Amino acid sequence: MPRRRETDSHPVVSVTTAQPGRSEDLESRIARYAWMMSLRVVCFVAAVLTPSPWRWILLVGAVFLPSVAVVFANAHQNRKLAGADSYEAPPRVQLERQPGPVIQGEYVSDQQSGDDTEK
Repeated sequence: MPRRRETDSHPVVSVTTAQPGRSEDLESRIARYAWMMSLRVVCFVAAVLTPSPWRWILLVGAVFLPSVAVVFANAHQNRKLAGADSYEAPPRVQLERQPGPVIQGEYVSDQQSGDDTEK
């Protein structure tokens, strides 16, 4: 598909400041949840391999991490983006009025005319 060229006479409206779509937001939330659950697995494995004082800290982290992960996963992205510039149409060329013949006449309404074409 050929690329469209931009010309100076026709400004292009930018939509890059639009909010991300629902599917993109959902994908980022799923990724955040997956990373938090991966960290939980690391906490469990590290709790098995470390000595006693660190073991209890890692176990507490592994127990409370799912609730924190759910809160972060349910949080929507609220990006404040600046609005797009409003579109201003280019000025149009106005036609000049040219003198033409003026037809003089008299207006006759349908009620006054004697011809009735409806039957």
